[in-house]
Amino acid sequence: MDEEKKVTYDRFEISKIIGQPVDPRKPYPDLVNMICERDTAEPEEYVYYFDVYKDTDTVYTITSTGSVTSSAVTPDTPAAFTFIDVASPEYYVKIVDLAKSKERVLARKKATINRALNGKEVEYILTLIEVGTPSANRFRLNSSSGATTFNVDHLTQMCDVVKDYGDSYVLLVSSTIEKDIILWNWNDNKNIDIFRTFEKLGVKIQRIPNQWVVIDSSTTNLIGSTRAYLVATSTNSSVGGRCLLFVRKRLNDIKLLGGVISESGEKPERLVFTSPNPMNVGGTRYLGVGLTGYEELVAAVTNSYGLANFTRA
Repeated sequence: MDEEKKVTYDRFEISKIIGQPVDPRKPYPDLVNMICERDTAEPEEYVYYFDVYKDTDTVYTITSTGSVTSSAVTPDTPAAFTFIDVASPEYYVKIVDLAKSKERVLARKKATINRALNGKEVEYILTLIEVGTPSANRFRLNSSSGATTFNVDHLTQMCDVVKDYGDSYVLLVSSTIEKDIILWNWNDNKNIDIFRTFEKLGVKIQRIPNQWVVIDSSTTNLIGSTRAYLVATSTNSSVGGRCLLFVRKRLNDIKLLGGVISESGEKPERLVFTSPNPMNVGGTRYLGVGLTGYEELVAAVTNSYGLANFTRA
């Protein structure tokens, strides 16, 4: 009985049972996986960026508030990136539910925390692309040309301004832009092989849901319904690699939680903090524990010349 009570109520034990809120089959969100240079840093490691294109370059990074800041980088003065703290909302589990089916309840919360942290990461990347795109690489629907939708000409113009910085591309589209592409043949009255067109241009399409999603307990629209972003995604070192950098820091679980959560002793990239029982939820006190996911990361645009965006309206 005492051992069962210890496992059920001990905060570290709950955090250890949950482990890393990361899906091992898909450790990164699809967006991060497709367009970012990914890496991990050890707990005490620093991350720097060195300019490779011009004598003076500009790097855009996400701050702890979710805004974007820029800094100049020269070959003699690399940029030292600052890791930011990212936390999910606090989710609670009632003690009575833990007593009935502890592992099942905690597994559901682990999946929820994973989605919440992934949503923050996607939001940061899209914010960086929006702010970091140079003015010369921004395009709008020109009604004087007679065009009323996103078409092949627009895509070709976007590819043209980033082609020196990549040999493959990802087009991030909203629902409206995706519909425009699907209806290319119908709207333009031309026999366009859509898939072959994208294949020849070296472009992959990734739809970004533009419905409202919950991030930090508030509804957020990740992308406007009439927006599209093109990102050069070359992994060829001769063209500088990918335009965005994404780094998670491995966390010192002994220092933060008071113990090791992995049997192998490997440092985790994410942790779950467990709040004590009882807890207050919306003004009501519950016999339960709170669960909050946590990670430290760097997200940055290291080559803004490989970005382009389009606004339909």
